Amino acid sequence: MLLLDRLAAVCTTRLCELRQHAQRRPDGGYSTEAIAVTAFLVALALAALAIWGPKLLDKIRGMQI
Repeated sequence: MLLLDRLAAVCTTRLCELRQHAQRRPDGGYSTEAIAVTAFLVALALAALAIWGPKLLDKIRGMQI
């Protein structure tokens, strides 16, 4: 029983430390938001390339210099 009490105390202490560390972070989760926005923009760029890429290549191949 003493071992379980010690384990519970250690887990509780560590959880409190993690919460305090999360509250001290100055970014406030901004980095996660920035990653999500960047991923969305990359997906949008790939979709545009997939749609307009073949049309653009056809026009380039059809040009006479």
